[in-house]
Amino acid sequence: MSAYISQLAIYPLKSAAGIALQHTELTSLGLQWDRRWLLVDDNGKFVTQRQYAKMTLIRSQVVDDVLHVTAPNMPLLMAIPHHPQALSVLVWQDSVMALTVSTEADQWFSDYLGFSVRLVFFPEQSQREVDRAWAGEGHQTAFSDGFPILVISQASFDGLSQHWQQTIDWRRFRPNLVIAGDFPAYWEDSCRGLKIGEIELALVKPCSRCVIPSIHPETAEKDSSLLKVLQQHRRRDDGKSYLGQNAIIKQAQRGAVLNVGDKVEFLL
Repeated sequence: MSAYISQLAIYPLKSAAGIALQHTELTSLGLQWDRRWLLVDDNGKFVTQRQYAKMTLIRSQVVDDVLHVTAPNMPLLMAIPHHPQALSVLVWQDSVMALTVSTEADQWFSDYLGFSVRLVFFPEQSQREVDRAWAGEGHQTAFSDGFPILVISQASFDGLSQHWQQTIDWRRFRPNLVIAGDFPAYWEDSCRGLKIGEIELALVKPCSRCVIPSIHPETAEKDSSLLKVLQQHRRRDDGKSYLGQNAIIKQAQRGAVLNVGDKVEFLL
């Protein structure tokens, strides 16, 4: 059975559009720059596409460590830090130490979304431990929902596409790694890990899905029919629908790089 990385993606600003890459460095927090920036409301609570679908139309890139952002009918924003201040923010149940970026960035995003938000950054010195019940001790993530890496197989997308009767754009599910090859749909559900060269990832928790896959990544329009297909074919006893596996880094040398086309070995 052969397998390889067919897509690599990062999401520098949580809940904005992803960036497809040919290669990326692996860090202790996951893929480099993945979910290092976040929007929060006036109470410090994180803001996502779940409530504001138009966030999917925000495009970003990281240039010389600075977030550059565009969105429909908005000027280019270069979110250069200006007198950053420590700020405690809430991501689900986790209280996380973040840094403010600038009042200019706050105003830009507030203008786009139509209500008051702030842009914050996850600095190197901040700590957010992954749930020990799933991952064991010592694993970190930034502003992801809970785990540093999300893995989904192309076979799973293909299997679900057959049920939906149209091709699923992988971007709807916001994975970091898409694995392709000659193996059945949902194969990742039965594996304990992936080996990619000297890198080993542990698959530690199935990923429950929210409303976000119903949001078209190019138009921000919602189509609930995909959620119905998920519920019909991927629902578990807890009532939630699942696709993909959350992963942690079990073994990797400093500066390790992942590339599209890298061979993948499933660890059973």
